[in-house]
Amino acid sequence: MAKYLASHFYCTQCGNEGIPVQRKKGQERETGHLKRLYCIYCKEEVNHVEIKENDLYTYEDFREEFELGRFKEGNREDINDLTICDNMECPFNKEGKCWNANRTYDCGHRPVYEGVDNYG
Repeated sequence: MAKYLASHFYCTQCGNEGIPVQRKKGQERETGHLKRLYCIYCKEEVNHVEIKENDLYTYEDFREEFELGRFKEGNREDINDLTICDNMECPFNKEGKCWNANRTYDCGHRPVYEGVDNYG
């Protein structure tokens, strides 16, 4: 008989927990996997982050990414694509990168090139 493991999903748009899914052991996805599911709070289909018990990617990791704004249009922005931030006092600066990729907050010190910031 197959053993099932619970996966918890958190909406990248609103941050709320969605409906958990049972996965067969051996059919788990990679840590921090994004899955498109219907959000019962947003009332639409959006990406959710998968979190499994005893995994490298934790709920605390998700909350940090969500609160700092690393999810842009439901997708996790790659670290290499994040803007360099040299303001060490900025709450969105994490290891020299601006994690506020979704621009939920205007910190006032994003680099500007030819009148347009580099977020595109």
